[in-house]
Amino acid sequence: MAIDLPHLALEALARAEPGHERLQRPLLVVESAPTPRVHAANRAALQAGARPGMALGDALAVLDTPELVEHAPETLQAQLEMLAGVLLQFSDHVHPEPEAQRILVEIGRSRRLFGGLEVLREQIQSTLGELGFHPRIGLALSPAAARLLARTRNPVIAEDPEALRRVLSPVLLDALPLAATTREGLRAVGLRQLGDLLRLSRPELARRHGPELLGLLDRLLARRTETLPRFAPPPVLDLSLRLDHEIHATTALAFPLKRLLRQAEAQLRGLNRSLQGITLELAHREARTRFSLERGQPGIRTDEWLSLWQTRLERETLPEAVIGLRLWATRLLDPPARSNSLLAEDPASAPSADQVPTVLARLRARLGEQAVARLVSRHTPRPEDGQRPWHDLATLPDPDTPTPAQQVCGTALWLQRPEPITPPTQPRWLGRLEDGWWDHGQDARRDYACAQDRQGRRLWLYCCLRSGQWYRQGYWG
Repeated sequence: MAIDLPHLALEALARAEPGHERLQRPLLVVESAPTPRVHAANRAALQAGARPGMALGDALAVLDTPELVEHAPETLQAQLEMLAGVLLQFSDHVHPEPEAQRILVEIGRSRRLFGGLEVLREQIQSTLGELGFHPRIGLALSPAAARLLARTRNPVIAEDPEALRRVLSPVLLDALPLAATTREGLRAVGLRQLGDLLRLSRPELARRHGPELLGLLDRLLARRTETLPRFAPPPVLDLSLRLDHEIHATTALAFPLKRLLRQAEAQLRGLNRSLQGITLELAHREARTRFSLERGQPGIRTDEWLSLWQTRLERETLPEAVIGLRLWATRLLDPPARSNSLLAEDPASAPSADQVPTVLARLRARLGEQAVARLVSRHTPRPEDGQRPWHDLATLPDPDTPTPAQQVCGTALWLQRPEPITPPTQPRWLGRLEDGWWDHGQDARRDYACAQDRQGRRLWLYCCLRSGQWYRQGYWG
């Protein structure tokens, strides 16, 4: 599959412009050179007579004060590599061609997985369309033929050599990547279509026009193998978007941020990776502002991350106008394992444990990173000293196993510092705890019990064996 992106420069501009108001006026993307030329023109400029490849002076002669944008090849290459990462979800063999603004994808091994070539083409078209790109797609037995069909907008899928020959025969020679002298020589003897060449003698073609022409024909008809290096995606997520208008309020960041998050989701889906934390950098004219956001569990869905970011940014005031956004994560994780249950959960049932990390992430986004913590064990027997708050939920320690003392004496739903109380009437004994026997005067000898007070609350109690005093240390409900 050859995926041509002839409007990549314009689509990159449109992604940063809400409503595309800017593209309604004549706009030219200009290549800087000794003689500046038009790299791309929007629809308004094309209707006025401008064309890609035209000298800038000639384009200005037919346009009335168009907007000029400098061509940035490095930006387009970054966009193309991002899309190559997105396409990895459809095949493990992806090959970008930045000079031609094209991506090649080997899909022979993916056709059954996605339900056929037609369905696969529609899914790729839809995936790129959601990101704001409108490709021309060609499918053939060889990369050269796929490139040609994409360039000529031919939707036919030829799945055997004879069908491929019939599809390619009507193609005009002007569409072939031939040297100018070769094209003129073929036209001089009355050849106009590819089928005309295929009917001629191969030795005669090689004698008149050289072996390069035969090599091209063999590559088109899948008679000669063309090796395509595999695309190696970067190990980190790093996406940026430069705005063509200033943003002065955090609420207005939702549109460009959603575009970046959607792009991140598609790219991570292609890499089969996930993430738990993202950093957002806002570019101003003189400075940059950074925010970080952590979730309780890995995830890539755009709507979930956007909701968290909106909650997080509600608490912030922009120091100055925003002219660009950058979203990156250096720690990519394996995607969460899916449940192996064959029975669907009842949606009307109580919230599951899987929803707890999402709730914690929302609380941290709204209240701040240090406002939400989890208690973790310090591996000391005394309950009042046995736990401490842990604020970094993204790097939680491994689950703690109960100490022998906890197994014997139980625990409480609500823990507090020991508070003296009157002896209970009918305690239910749980077990004995002894700690600090090596520290003279600081040892603890306790008998733990469970009891119920007059309000019906279940109490977690202990009796100090040194003094005989009873203490309440927690509640069970």
